[in-house]
This record gives sequence, structure tokens and C-alpha cells, in this order.
Amino acid sequence: MKKRTKLSVQWFYSLLERGECDILDFKEQLNDKTAFGRSLKNFSPKYDETAKDVVAFANNKGGFLFIGIVDGTKEINKDFVYNKEKVYDLIRQIQDRTEPTITLIPHKINVEGKDLLVLEVPFSTQLHRTSRGEFLIRSNDGNRAIEPYEMATIMSEKGLIVYDQKSWRISGEWLDEKRLSNLRDMIAAKNSESPYLNKSLDDFLDSLGMTREEGDETLPTTTGLLFVGNQTALRELPFYEVRYIHYFEDGTYKPYEFKGNIIEVAKACFNQLKAEIKQKEYIFGLFREYVEDYSEIVIRELLINALAHRSLSRQQIVEIRKYDEDGYLEIESPGRFPEGVTVNNYLRKTNPRNPYVMDILREIGLAEKAGSGFDKIFTDLLKKGKSLPEPEETETSVIFRIKSNIVSEKLIELSLLYENQVGKPMKLNELLILSEVVNRKRIKVSDLANIPNMGAYRVESVIERLCGLEFLEPSGKTSGLSYILHISKRKDIDDKIDYVKSKKQEKARQKEAILRYLDSIPTINNTEARQLLSLPEKDRSKVSRLFAELISENEIVQTKESTVNNVKYKRLKE
Repeated sequence: MKKRTKLSVQWFYSLLERGECDILDFKEQLNDKTAFGRSLKNFSPKYDETAKDVVAFANNKGGFLFIGIVDGTKEINKDFVYNKEKVYDLIRQIQDRTEPTITLIPHKINVEGKDLLVLEVPFSTQLHRTSRGEFLIRSNDGNRAIEPYEMATIMSEKGLIVYDQKSWRISGEWLDEKRLSNLRDMIAAKNSESPYLNKSLDDFLDSLGMTREEGDETLPTTTGLLFVGNQTALRELPFYEVRYIHYFEDGTYKPYEFKGNIIEVAKACFNQLKAEIKQKEYIFGLFREYVEDYSEIVIRELLINALAHRSLSRQQIVEIRKYDEDGYLEIESPGRFPEGVTVNNYLRKTNPRNPYVMDILREIGLAEKAGSGFDKIFTDLLKKGKSLPEPEETETSVIFRIKSNIVSEKLIELSLLYENQVGKPMKLNELLILSEVVNRKRIKVSDLANIPNMGAYRVESVIERLCGLEFLEPSGKTSGLSYILHISKRKDIDDKIDYVKSKKQEKARQKEAILRYLDSIPTINNTEARQLLSLPEKDRSKVSRLFAELISENEIVQTKESTVNNVKYKRLKE
């Protein structure tokens, strides 16, 4: 039996902390028999339930069964014992109960002096069922039956190749010479020195992942069909289309369909959406700004993202819906987020589902480096005072919604002031922080570090820059330190009132700190007060003003032993 290293014990504990999920299950004993919620050791073993687990794991991405762990408490079962004969009998029983046969891989791991059994369910490129005909798949919530409509998708997704490299046998010619020439021209327009331009036809198609050798044949891939396939070949991908429906305020709607070649679909759909853009003029002092309901940058990046990263194994189309009355547009792309990407980290985390498709889109200038698309979307939306995208992950797709309305004219004004002052547009991290300050009025560094799209290590340096440019200023000290919009960037009366209130609250906290100090320590001078309030030497006059106000409020009094160079104060006794 294969022995694991000591490092694998750490791996075991990390999985134990995670709990049962899509790759992990715990069992107290080797067998299935239970009574009153507890496993029984002495009976004729049945492995039907274990077979279901194994099938569900194999139909997903593989997994592990930890035997000897109490399911509910995750404690090690001190009574658990096993031997090789029993393990090999279990493996044979599972082989008999799964079709096609699944062979478990046993491992031994010693934890706290106890030998536990780990049964590895290997990843499989086949679709499995139990001997009773049950097709199951594993999720974080346990096993579930595979729906009929999911069969084709799961089978195609289990290929060991990336799906944009799936090969196709097309009856007759598959290559469209005009589309091939157009693709070369677009690459040359983007980079006249591209190494792809000097390649022969066969090498050109092969190096860009548009063909694939299988035995003695050279077959087109999904990527090849999408970029240079003719109409006959594109019939193999009837689901690669975009359906756009524009719902008007009067209750009517107009549908559009864009099919076929990926470049043609992207251009036609983008041109339609672009033609519908509306603008509104805003004036901020000397600045004039036109804000679109949906900007070209945002529409283009979301559309390319949906076409490039969609799941090519799902027989679904990309759907776009625009609702004039409710003021939002949504783009639904087939397939969930790729592995490791979530609704909370999609700005910073990338995992291209179709890498060859993305490579070609970059070569022709329809896409840029990985992750830059959402950077552009976020930056443009915030500069125009819009709310950020609202992603939703369903069982079969990812939906991005963007709203047409402006939620913060102040952020538009600040971005214009910044560009006028610095000479270049505000960066995304600066926009993210300013947006939070504008929305919340006052914010701490610890709060900013928890923003989903802002890394903690960036926060302090960005704040320092914004303070240096007089867009932000600190308020409060030590544990109460927060940041507010700088007084120079407050134009209207409400902004100024808010600023005064913030400063008065800060001064009140400083006075309270001095009085509490004098409740315990007899006297205090300017130096001690600055240390107490964490103020620098340049704030000596600020502290002197605090003392003067406390004297006028009959809270403190100057001591008799004070000197010119060392004025001391004490609490005024009632």
C-alpha cells in the first residue's frame, strides 16, 4: 500500500478543516451499515452507498474518501481498524458496482498514531453509473442525479484536452479562404512583425491551435472552426451565437441574432449595441463631461469576455438583454466561472477557459493581456460615476449586469480634477478607494483592505498618494484613524457641513482623551499631549488651542509651577 509523506498529514488537516465538499467525503468505517446514525462493524458488508459516492466523484473531477473519520465531528475514530484483505475486497466490490468499472487507489496515512485509510477516486474521462443505472455527480452539497440535458455537456467537459482544441471531422472542405485572409490582415494590422505572418498555411493553422494532428490526419479544432471555418463547418457549432433583445419602455421589444464566425459575431453585435448608446452632458465648474448610458469600453469588454470565455461544451447561446425601463443591461455567458474564479475575485483572478481563442483575439487586437478587460470596465464605470458590475453565477451560466444610471456625480468631478491636476487619468486602485470614501464619508484602512477588489498591500501606498495630492486627509488618530475627503475637494454646502462635523467630532475625541488622562495623571503639558494624541511637532499650536478651549470650558486650569517653556495643566476640581 502506498505510503504518504509527512507533508501529506498537513494536507489531510487542511482538507479536514474544509469539510465534506466536491472532492472529499468522510466515513467512520469501511462499510455502509448504520443504525441510529452510527456505523456498525460486525455485519455482512454492502457497498452500494460507497459505490454512489465513487461514481459521483468520478463524474466530477475525482476525489477522496477518508475512512476512519467521524462524519459529524471530524474526529478520528479510535476503534477503526482495517487490513489489506478487507481493502482489496472493497476495491473489487466497487468495481462490480460501477460501470464502466472504477478502480480505487488506496493510501495509508498515520494521524495521531492512528492508521487511516484514504481511498482516491481518480479523475475519469468517461461518464460512469452504478450497477443500478444511477448517473450521479458530486457537488459541495453532496451527490445529486445528473439531469438528462447535462449528459452531453459533462461528457464533452471530461475530455483531457481543452475544449477549444476538440477536433472535428468535417465532410468536405472546412476552411474559408476569405476568413483566413481577413485573419492574417488583422494580425498584420496589429503587429506587422508578428512571427505568425511568415509561416506556411499548415504551420500558421497549427501554431495558432486551429488544427490538430490525430494519427495520419490533420483535423480542424473548435478554435479553427470559430475563426476560419466556412458555413458548412460552422453548422457543427449551432450554439455559437449571440441573441440580443432590447426591451423598450413602452413594453415593446426588438430581437437580434448574430451567428457564425467569432470575429463577425463580435463586430456585428458590438456595432448594434454601440448604435444605441445615449449620452448626457454634465458640467462641473470649468469642466464639461459627456456620460454614456453604456460606454463603448464596457460593452466591448463584456461582449468579448462572454464570447472568449464561454463554455464551448455547453449547447447554450450567449444572451444579451437590455431593459430601458429598469435601466440596466445584462450579458449571460454559458458555463460557470472557471476553476478558482468567483464573484468576489474575478477582477484579480484569471483562468482562461479557452486559451487558444484568447491568444488569437489578442493577436488581432480584440483582447489584451489576461485580466485587463475587467480593469478597463471597472475604471470606466467608476470614472463615469457608475456602480460596478453585478455578477451572478447560476447552475449553467455567468451573468454580468451593468446599470445605466449615475450613482455618484462627485466621483466624476474628482476624476476630472485628478486628470487636470496630474495630467493623466486616475488609476483603478485610486478610483476604488475614492469611491468608498465618497460613499461612506469616512473610512478606515482596515475597512479598505476588505474591499473584494482591493489587495491589502496596495491600500496604504494609494492612500498616501491621494493624501499627497490633497484628495484625502486623515481624521482621528491611532485606533480611530480614518480618512475623509480633503476640504479642497468639497464644493457644495452639504460637503462642507459634513467636513466641519467630522473635524468637530475629531476635536471632541481629542479633548476627551486629554481629560481622561488627567483623571489618572495629575498634570499634562504640550509635549505629553502630542504623544497622547499621536500628533507631530508641527502640531504644537493645535494642542495649545485645545488647551485654550478646555480652559474656556472650565475643564482644566494652568498650574502654578508652570514656566514659559513648560506650561502644565491640571483638571479643574468642582
